[in-house]
Amino acid sequence: MEKREFLIPGGTGRSFIIKKGEFLKVIDVEGKQVADFIAISLDKRDEYLSTAHTRTMNGRLFVTKGDKLFSNYRHALLEMVEDTIGVHDTLYPCCDPQRYKLDFNVENHKNCRDNFAEALKEYEIVYGYIPDPLNLFQNSPINHDGTFAAIVEPESKPGDYVVFKALSDLIIGISACPQDMVPTNGYSITDIKAEILNSI
Repeated sequence: MEKREFLIPGGTGRSFIIKKGEFLKVIDVEGKQVADFIAISLDKRDEYLSTAHTRTMNGRLFVTKGDKLFSNYRHALLEMVEDTIGVHDTLYPCCDPQRYKLDFNVENHKNCRDNFAEALKEYEIVYGYIPDPLNLFQNSPINHDGTFAAIVEPESKPGDYVVFKALSDLIIGISACPQDMVPTNGYSITDIKAEILNSI
């Protein structure tokens, strides 16, 4: 089994290409670390993983094993074939400079949107064209009345993971979320690891 590995140090982002038929394993190395995850078509840069379309095509708010992840053209881009945790978020945008400024009165804090902009620069994908992410391992409960409950610590333990099968050639971006002011990452920013496999 061939394998390529990418370590995403806590608070930073990486990008890489995955080809149709390959498998992508995203691992929470130490536990309780959110991985903001985006996918963009390698051949058609205006097509990307859309959490909104994924919700409507699957008929529910969250994703888990067996679900497909759909694009803004309603094409299936990925299939989640393994999931050891089953708790992920499709509702929140990635953190950005304005989030820290408005909510915490903090400027120049590391954030996922800047991480993606830096990681995707080589593919000429700029800040304003970064899609909303699938937030792997993020624990974002919803109240019965439809309002957001407070974000709580992830349930993921060291070594928990998801595996996706690529259904087309994709540019993948992953940010090991640097949010340390609320329990999003258990107040401790740690690493995410990605492995590209030709089989599982």
